Formats: sequence, C-alpha cells, structure tokens
Amino acid sequence: MKYDLSALEIIKLLGFTQPVGKEWLETIKSSHQIDLPKTYCDFMEYAVDCPLFATSDLWVGKMKPTVYNPRMFHDMIQEVIDDRKGHWSNPPSNFEKCLSQLSQLPRDQWPEDYLLIGSDYVGGIGYLGIRKEDLRLDDPPVYWHRGGDDCSVWKPEDKKLSVFFLRVLTESLSCNEYDTEEDALEERGWRYEEYFDIEKEEWAASKAVLRKQGIFFTRLKKYNTNCGVKVYCCYDEERNVFYTGIIDEGEILLSALNRAEAERVFIDLKD
Repeated sequence: MKYDLSALEIIKLLGFTQPVGKEWLETIKSSHQIDLPKTYCDFMEYAVDCPLFATSDLWVGKMKPTVYNPRMFHDMIQEVIDDRKGHWSNPPSNFEKCLSQLSQLPRDQWPEDYLLIGSDYVGGIGYLGIRKEDLRLDDPPVYWHRGGDDCSVWKPEDKKLSVFFLRVLTESLSCNEYDTEEDALEERGWRYEEYFDIEKEEWAASKAVLRKQGIFFTRLKKYNTNCGVKVYCCYDEERNVFYTGIIDEGEILLSALNRAEAERVFIDLKD
C-alpha cells in the first residue's frame, strides 16, 4: 500500500497523462512578467483544465461555472480601486479602508504581492497565494487571505506547494462536497464503491477491516478541510485501487476507486 504518492503521480495513475498546460503556463509567465516555481509548473502542466479540480480550491483554468486563472494580487486590487472610483461602503470594511489608503500610494509602496493560485470554492471567502518573492523557490509555501481583511494580512496555509496540491486533490477524490470528480472519473472507466460509514464506537472493527486490505490507519496522511473534516487517500498498486474517505468527529467513511476489478475487490472486502 502506498501512502506517499505525490499529487502528480496520482493524477497520472488516474489517466491524466497528457502535458496540456505548457502554453497556459507560458501565458501566465509572460502576462505577469514572473517566474513560476518548478513544483507549480511540473504539476500544472498536467492539471490545467483537469475536471478533477472543477469544484476545488485550486484554479486550473476551466472550472465550474467559469474560468479561473492565476493572477497577481496587486492587479486585482488595482481593478477594485478603479471600479470603486473612491466610492466606499459606509462604514467601509477593513478591506475597503486598505484599498482607500493604497489608492493614494504608488504601487511600489503597496504591501508585498502574491500570485493568486486558488480560492475557497465552497465558501468564497478568501484567496490562496504564493508570495511574489517566493516564486523563485522550487516548492514554496502557500498563504491564505480572508476576504474583507486588510490587504496586508496573509496567513500560512501549507508549508509547501506540493502539500497544498496533495491536500486539494485528496479532498476532491473524497467527494467531500461535490460529485464532480466522481462523474469525471467514471467517464475514464473508474468507479466509486462506498464500503462503509462507521460511527466512532465501531472504529476498532473498521480499522481491522482496513488492516485486512493492507491499510494501516496510523500511516494514512490525513488532511484538514475548510469544512472541519479530515480526508485521506492511499493506493493499492497490486490491485490498482485507490482508497479514499472522510474522517469526521463521530464517523469514518471509506470508499474504493478502481476499474474493472471493482466487484472482486469488494467481495474480498466483505469476506
């Protein structure tokens, strides 16, 4: 059982093996006059327009219901300032107060800039970004800005971009909020089979079933989500099966994602 696959390895195993994002990445570089981290380029070369992320926190171009591409935070601020033309709410929010102050300053005196690479898809309450000065790093940290906060307030989200990719992908595969990913994978010959939804009192029994399949609960990498639950994913290379699920306060959900051997796998699970 593999517990440490990268996000790129996972999407390739799922069949997204065509490097469709080269031109997309070059457009971002040239339009914003920036370099991009190696980790970002390596992953997005295959993830651009990928339906697995159509309802995720990662901007991949074609999403639902529209298109979201990376952009610089300062460019977004400038657009809002130009759109408001000095007309702020009464009383103004912290964000508007910040914009009003920035509108009186040249851009080179604004707080540090970020490359926006995503947003909170479910709640729509903030942005995810990489500091402009960190774009030279291979695997930079990712930060979070809550909408309505002062423009300079960004908080750490993930220590590495690679971890952010893996967390977002794991949440997508768990179908925690949407079935978009399930539909996309079924079109490629995969199928989801829900195995169990066990309340906390029965966790010991469920973990025993996991161990029978070679899954060790303590080795699973568990990722927090904005919805307050944890998600996980591991891969059985011999059977070509992904196991994914959700861990809530009082229950654990396990599903298997596989191809033609789905029925055989679940007969084994239930033995």
